[in-house]
Amino acid sequence: MIVQLNKIKKYVKYVFVTFILFVFSPIHSVAADKEPDPLGFVVQAIRPDTQIETNKSYFFIETQPDETQVLKVKVKSTQKDPIKIKAFIANGTTGSTGNIEYDEPTKDLDESLKHPLTEFVKIDEPEITLENFQEKVVELSVIPPKESYTGIKLGAVVFQTVEDKEQTKTQTISSKYQYKIGLITTETGEEYENAKKLELISAKLGLKLGRKQVAAVIHNPEPKIADNLKIEATVTKKGSDTVLKKQTVENARMAPNSTYEFSVDWGVDAIDPGEYTLNVHAQNDEEDWKWQKDFSVSAEKAKKMNEETVFKIESPDWLPYVVGLAISSLVLVVVILTVRNKRWKKMIRERTKRRKVKQAKRKEVEQGKSKKNRQMKE
Repeated sequence: MIVQLNKIKKYVKYVFVTFILFVFSPIHSVAADKEPDPLGFVVQAIRPDTQIETNKSYFFIETQPDETQVLKVKVKSTQKDPIKIKAFIANGTTGSTGNIEYDEPTKDLDESLKHPLTEFVKIDEPEITLENFQEKVVELSVIPPKESYTGIKLGAVVFQTVEDKEQTKTQTISSKYQYKIGLITTETGEEYENAKKLELISAKLGLKLGRKQVAAVIHNPEPKIADNLKIEATVTKKGSDTVLKKQTVENARMAPNSTYEFSVDWGVDAIDPGEYTLNVHAQNDEEDWKWQKDFSVSAEKAKKMNEETVFKIESPDWLPYVVGLAISSLVLVVVILTVRNKRWKKMIRERTKRRKVKQAKRKEVEQGKSKKNRQMKE
């Protein structure tokens, strides 16, 4: 009965504490009020008649050669203060992490990509200002090339806040915010996530963010996405089966007509000059690719990379002396303990011997006394 009563008391106490935390918790009070959108605006694609998949929130449209069409995006402010927004078209590229990225068009595009989206999709009003909860419609003119194209063109319509110039000067971290609406164009509407012609262009050694890495440059020359890739790369000495370094990535995606620098991290180990072999195995549910590339590392290259990397193990000049002193001290301690141990054992043996002698003498004396006593009685 007492045990059950204690359980009931604990349960009541738990319910009471939970109720107090729920009522007075700051998280609960924040949730009661609707949080404002952190970007200060929202966007929504207005699907056109040429939309192939009407259940998608992004643009997936059918185009005809040299036939213009207009796409529309609804942009709405979610705040009272004015907000300035710029819009631009970004091509789909493959990033270093194995994902499809839609960045501002600053880097060179792959040579196999003809007529990218940035070439034939134009934004009529690339910069707008929204006042108090104002809403505007931004129009995009799509003017496909005169000649037909196969596969897809992949990119996105990017809406980004414009920072105040005076405010930017005083900030150390950029506070730009973006919304991205995917944009895919096609003439056929065929399957576009089944690229089959991946190839390994080269194996190159270099520094990336201060780390020594071997990059397997994989190329997708097709106007289709290579989806759900598992890629495993190993580095060995040429002619050897011993794996020096290994890197694996899963669920990677490659954009159409793009390259992917899949990097094998070398870590803190020094790179020795010599001949190496890079083995790469890529696969997904439909295809399987295996490649092999040899590359050489000169003595000058190895020295430069080992010196310039920020991820390396360096020992100070005094360390060998300290290690030598520590080893000498350890040897000295072992010798002292060994000598002392021998002395202790010798002392113990001598004490034991003396104790036995005393016991023997004592026994002889006792035996002599008892014999004398027996003789006196007789």
